Amino acid sequence: MNLIHIYLDESGDLGFNLNSSNHIIIALLITNSPFRIERCIKKIRERKLKKKLKDLPEIKFNKSSDHIREKTLTCIARENIEIAYIVLDKNCVNSTWQNHKQKIYNFITGYLMRSLPYDNTANLKLIVDKRISNKVIRADFDQYIKQKAAFKVDITHENSEYNKCLQATDFISGAIFRKYESSDSRFYDLIKDRIKIAEHLL
Repeated sequence: MNLIHIYLDESGDLGFNLNSSNHIIIALLITNSPFRIERCIKKIRERKLKKKLKDLPEIKFNKSSDHIREKTLTCIARENIEIAYIVLDKNCVNSTWQNHKQKIYNFITGYLMRSLPYDNTANLKLIVDKRISNKVIRADFDQYIKQKAAFKVDITHENSEYNKCLQATDFISGAIFRKYESSDSRFYDLIKDRIKIAEHLL
């Protein structure tokens, strides 16, 4: 049975002050051919980046030019992938929840994972960008997701500097975030045909 890889990244923040984003996006890149996504990122680095940028440990949506964003997302969208995401409008978050940022993150991620159309016959692995440094909080996240998902899933937390598929997911989440936060759908439109699930908590 083929292993289905689910890569997770987010855009936006979980702050609730004047400088915070209005939305947070959790995006999933789903594929059983991760090597093809890795090849996209490698090709962009080798052929499109200026010499001084090739030494950076990873490419990121927010730090890339529009040209690199377009080329990266176009390459990713040509592959056999599916995209699922959830958007939270933070203006709708009750004030009593605003001091529980990790609980909010767990909840919206669990909500999205629960919407995936898999059961326990699937062979699934969730790869999360290693944003959680605290091992206890990370274990709590893993336990929560496994409880909420309707299927068995292995979970690993990896450094995106060493995982090109997580870098690709960063571009996807960035494109989706730009649509909701800035009403700019230029990059979203490049991947919209690959989007299978779009959940909204508005």
